[in-house]
Amino acid sequence: MKILKILVFKRSIINSLKCICIFLISNLTVAQSSYLNLDVENDLYFLTDEYYSSGIFIEIGKVVEKDSIKKFKIWELGQEIYTPSDTDSKDFKNYDYPFGGWTFLKYVLQIEKKNNSFFEYGFQFGLTGEWSFADRMQNFYHEKIINADIPSWEGQIPKALHLNIFTSYYFQTEITPKIFVYRKFKAILGSQRMAIETNFGLNYGINVNDKISNPLYVNSDRLGIYFGLNPSFVFHDFMLSGKGLQKEEALFTAKSKTLRLIFDLGFSYKFKNWKFIYIYKNRTPDNFLQPKEQHHYNKISVSYFF
Repeated sequence: MKILKILVFKRSIINSLKCICIFLISNLTVAQSSYLNLDVENDLYFLTDEYYSSGIFIEIGKVVEKDSIKKFKIWELGQEIYTPSDTDSKDFKNYDYPFGGWTFLKYVLQIEKKNNSFFEYGFQFGLTGEWSFADRMQNFYHEKIINADIPSWEGQIPKALHLNIFTSYYFQTEITPKIFVYRKFKAILGSQRMAIETNFGLNYGINVNDKISNPLYVNSDRLGIYFGLNPSFVFHDFMLSGKGLQKEEALFTAKSKTLRLIFDLGFSYKFKNWKFIYIYKNRTPDNFLQPKEQHHYNKISVSYFF
């Protein structure tokens, strides 16, 4: 009877350990299958407030299928703000960029084609002009948070409803176990933007630029360093032209440059379920009115994996 009790006791321990192991494994899987991300891009760190002035993006992604082929579903809510260098003036003669806001919801489906490469497609659905609430957001930020002058927001781009669709293919090539070359090719077709974009990047350690590497694909605790180049050919930019299907006409526009470049230098650090990213960005002019050859701004990103 005593031996039977011991066997029952041991069996209960074994069953308990099995349950604990199953629980830990299932939670570990969940921890590696979803993430929540906040991106903030701003030129305030360089004491400027002009051109592409601000971007705030909230993104959530998860694995939707776990087979031999991995699939990832991503939703993003974002807002971009554009202003001239002279934000106080109400005279269009002083402007070198239209006031404009673009608030959107984006959906992306990524499919792993083979090891280290992905195909994705999706859409952006959003609003521009006063409907984007960008003017109210920036004015609130200037008045309540940084105690700065309120921009005039004269002649901002028209109120309009927009839809962009896009597709892209990106992949990485391993040079050493810690050094990767990233490449991405993207095409955008829509009323807000039409463009062909590319990314070329050299990355050491954990991936830094999550826009050309799925953040769930490399999920380890370490440091990352990144240098990249982002050339784009822009054929239509509503944020400059104000030309679309809307009835309202743009009061001020600027001729868009077709070829644009963005240089990236970034660092990332992942600790347990948290990942932090800092990227310095150097951007060439978007239009022919901008007197400066470079525009500097930073991206700060925080991700939590669960």
